[in-house]
Amino acid sequence: MHFPLSQRLIAHLDMNSFFASVEQQANPLLRGKPLGVCAYLHEYGCVIAASVEAKKLGMKVGMTMSEAKQAVPNAVFVQNDPPKYRAVTSRIFTILHEFTDRMEHYSIDEAFLDLTGWCRDAAEASFVLSTAKRRIKEEVGDWLRCSVGIAPTRFLAKTASDLKKPDGLTIITHENIDDVLSRLDLEDVCGIGPRMRRRLEKLGYKTLLQVKYGSTENLIRAFGVNGFFLQAKLQGVDTETVKADGIKTAQPKSVGHSYCVPERVNREKNVEATLMRLTERAGRRMRGLGLLANGMSVSVGLKTPDGPRPQGPFWTPGTDGPGGSVHTWFAEPSDDSFTLVGTALDLLRELWTGQSVNFLAVTLFELGPPTQQTRFGLRVEGLREEMEPERRQAVSKAVDLIRDRYGLNAVMMGGMVGLGDEAPDRIGFRKTEGVDVALNS
Repeated sequence: MHFPLSQRLIAHLDMNSFFASVEQQANPLLRGKPLGVCAYLHEYGCVIAASVEAKKLGMKVGMTMSEAKQAVPNAVFVQNDPPKYRAVTSRIFTILHEFTDRMEHYSIDEAFLDLTGWCRDAAEASFVLSTAKRRIKEEVGDWLRCSVGIAPTRFLAKTASDLKKPDGLTIITHENIDDVLSRLDLEDVCGIGPRMRRRLEKLGYKTLLQVKYGSTENLIRAFGVNGFFLQAKLQGVDTETVKADGIKTAQPKSVGHSYCVPERVNREKNVEATLMRLTERAGRRMRGLGLLANGMSVSVGLKTPDGPRPQGPFWTPGTDGPGGSVHTWFAEPSDDSFTLVGTALDLLRELWTGQSVNFLAVTLFELGPPTQQTRFGLRVEGLREEMEPERRQAVSKAVDLIRDRYGLNAVMMGGMVGLGDEAPDRIGFRKTEGVDVALNS
């Protein structure tokens, strides 16, 4: 089956080894060395980014720090620094916004640009993106590299950007698409993993070209609507649009933070302080989204002596011992740090009486936008005592502004003093919260 082919001009820009490259840009002593960026600097900390040099020697994202050391004995490791990465992304995205009015912040290190109407053809788009690559090096950092793909569709642009790394630029057109697909493995395109590959091979499809020209009916019978869209994408049909900055995504149903607690937290009696930090960060994210929570849950994993793990009703999967989760509903929708932290500590004490902890998590759920209803002046004990809701909210937002400017530890609750680097800020590749872009008016 043949579909109407897309005549759009889409570019995908992907920063190469982004977190590691930012660290090498910030510290020239790390340049040229195999570098791993870890969630936490201990043997079970996960590698979330590897430098180009480290990848060539066998380090892979997802390895533990211990596994990465075995693969690359001379590697250097640093703990991730999310504010640094967001700041660099903001500068990169600001540059890219100068080339089109329709750009999608796809992730912390990727963006789609719809250049339709801005460039006459792929050759002009190539010149524009080459200019963008040069400006990123000159204005943001000379150690930063990016790969670019240009194609008639979003799917093919992303496929193209993966073909030449690092620092490449690849163009896919309707004229050369078959030649490109003939050199790719089934799993070289987004959407096909090992499981789908096995199913395609059982149907007799060994190459992407066979899928492109295969029976649409057979693909739909095997994969449903996903089979239809896969073939359409391989044929160069416009099945996805670039979601321009400003188009709102679906409202999250919950916001939370979790932390695998090292033994030093128990030894230094910082369990409550660690949960306070997790709760404050969840609340700050929620306020940044302009939402209020109707409820909260807290989960705790408790260490046990050596032996079989208990499997009773208070065991939390993914932890080493007993523990559990408990939740509550707020008397009214809340977003201020005083209410959230005080409630989290109350819930913690229902599950924990001083035992060693190896896991903590807090989740704010049933999120919704503020209403115009009058908030009751409820007074509660502890951190929330003798403070009206409006005042609690105003103080929390003022603290957010201070932290935005001076850092997360510029202001903190008394119970968190001396906590150190526990429960550090984390960043997800598909998260662009906190990335500010300066647009020309």
